[in-house]
Amino acid sequence: MSEYILTIGLEIHIKLKSEHKMFCQCKNEQNFGDLVPNTNICPVCTGQPGALPTLSEDVLEKALLLGKTLQCTINEISTFDRKSYFYPDLPMGYQITQLYHPTNTQGQVSFFLDNYTHEKTIHIQDAHMENDTGKMIHDGGQALIDFNRAGTPLVEIVTLPDFGTTEEVVEFLKELQRMVRYNNIADADLEKWQMRVDVNISVRKSENDPLGTRVEVKNINSFGMIKRAIEHEQARQEKLYEAGEVFTQQTRGRNDAKGESYLMRSKEDALDYRYFPEPDLPPLKISNETFEQLNNSTIIIPHTIIKKFSQDYGFNKEYINALISDKEILDYFLKLEALFAKEACPEWNLRGNEGWLKSKLIVKRLSWPITARMKENFTTIDQLKFSHRQFSEFLSKAQAWLLMENQLKIVMDDMLSTGKSPEEIIKEKWFDAPAIDGNEIEAFAKQILKENASTVEQYKGGKTTTMGFFIGQLMKKTWGKTSPKIAQEIFEKLLK
Repeated sequence: MSEYILTIGLEIHIKLKSEHKMFCQCKNEQNFGDLVPNTNICPVCTGQPGALPTLSEDVLEKALLLGKTLQCTINEISTFDRKSYFYPDLPMGYQITQLYHPTNTQGQVSFFLDNYTHEKTIHIQDAHMENDTGKMIHDGGQALIDFNRAGTPLVEIVTLPDFGTTEEVVEFLKELQRMVRYNNIADADLEKWQMRVDVNISVRKSENDPLGTRVEVKNINSFGMIKRAIEHEQARQEKLYEAGEVFTQQTRGRNDAKGESYLMRSKEDALDYRYFPEPDLPPLKISNETFEQLNNSTIIIPHTIIKKFSQDYGFNKEYINALISDKEILDYFLKLEALFAKEACPEWNLRGNEGWLKSKLIVKRLSWPITARMKENFTTIDQLKFSHRQFSEFLSKAQAWLLMENQLKIVMDDMLSTGKSPEEIIKEKWFDAPAIDGNEIEAFAKQILKENASTVEQYKGGKTTTMGFFIGQLMKKTWGKTSPKIAQEIFEKLLK
């Protein structure tokens, strides 16, 4: 175990899911890999002389909604600044950002750790708007530039150095990803660079010591890579301190394939970028009407939903993971929960906290095999072949114990494959046949053994796996009315 204390802060770039780019009316498309280069461009986003920026209204709406979701103070007046640096994919020679007076400041995000058993809150310094750069493409010894991405809107979320472990960082980022997806602010797909993370890392010997020299590791785009980058940088800094070496604040890149980082540059400060107020954009003043619309908008906080599932409903981590993995699955569950409670089984006169029993029955069936089938076939919840009402009918059968577990599995598999209603499948499988008494079941079992004498000899010779064959035959003869457990007990008695 390390003798050093790890301190981590994050800078996260989220690409907003707005219709337009930040300061022009070009389309803000996210699928850059599928676009013909340099199609969504204009004089503004390519930095042509004399072209002036105008903040897109839909970009502001997404940024404000993100600020509300992060519980930020949304400032009535904020400003834009120029961050000057030269790089070929930055056509204007500067980036428009918000250094001195951001729109969203002083927020916080709460999330769960240790399989939803512990909570932690991280404080947000600010969530400021800025425009993205273009994209450099190196091909055949040539350096090409695609400006489709230039001017697309970002919000950079800057946290305080509140993190002490890699687990905290990863779970916070997962919660942040859910927040922006659930509220239709961003897709935040790490692999598509719609969410980029810069990690600031330092170590020190004691809580009483000042924070150590900070190193920033840039542009990490997977949770696994983030974990590995932090662990590697922590070990690298500790080794330097142990050797008595001194190092300065710096920015490093990550070569994940080699498991190492490399020096990009010494860490810049505001003076290096020559920040100054953006002369082409006046101060941004949020109107009372906009504040009213924002206050009346509904936001979804995943942490609150998880707390309800964990503490009120008592769902295990598998159930919670199944529900929160995708907003569409969560919506499907909530809609089904309402339908099942009000229409499918009104005879359940449950009150108070007993209502969680209904929800647990739903998530049990929803988490498996439905989500498993979706993963196998690369489908989404809205592509299920049966309706909410048919699923509700299925749940009623399960709750009322009208079918055995193996029959329920057969019905659900058939529903997933064909889209037929539970009633249709039950009739087709003869699962609604009259109950069979024990004597009749035993008579069927004796008949099966008589018809399969050679298999009986194999069983008695030590091939116990043939028991599965006998049970399957009995299930067929009794139209699934016999549980596998009872069938096995009967055959074990007859084969003694």
